[in-house]
Amino acid sequence: MSLKNALLKAGLKSSKAQNERAFKPKKEKKNSEKHQEHRDYCEVCDCTQPDVERFKHRMPLIDAEWICVNCADKEKIHDQFRVTHQSNFARNNQYRRYYGPTHTLEQVKEQATRGKNRGKGQQSFNR
Repeated sequence: MSLKNALLKAGLKSSKAQNERAFKPKKEKKNSEKHQEHRDYCEVCDCTQPDVERFKHRMPLIDAEWICVNCADKEKIHDQFRVTHQSNFARNNQYRRYYGPTHTLEQVKEQATRGKNRGKGQQSFNR
C-alpha cells in the first residue's frame, strides 16, 4: 500500500485539489512559426520543400505519398490524385502544376462529393 493511499484511508485529505490549475492562455503564433504546422518533407527527393502535398496515386515505381510539386511534375503524377491542400502555396492560391491542370480546393471538394453521391437518384441509360 502506498503512503498516499494510507493517508487517504486514515481520513487525511489535501487542502488543494490536484486537478485545479491556473488557466494559461495559449501564446499566439507568429507568421514565421505558422508554416511549421504543415508537412514539408518530400519523400521522393528526400528534401524539405515548401509545396509538399499528399498524393494517392497509382504509380508502381513511386512508393511515396508526400510529394513536392517538382517531383510530381517530373514523375508525371496528375493533380487529380492530390488529396491535401495543406501547403502555404496551396492555401494562397499560388500552387501551380506544369504537368496537367491544377485543381483548386473547391474543385477537389466538388469531385469528392460527386463521387459520394454517385448512384443516388441518377438513372442509368444503359439498357
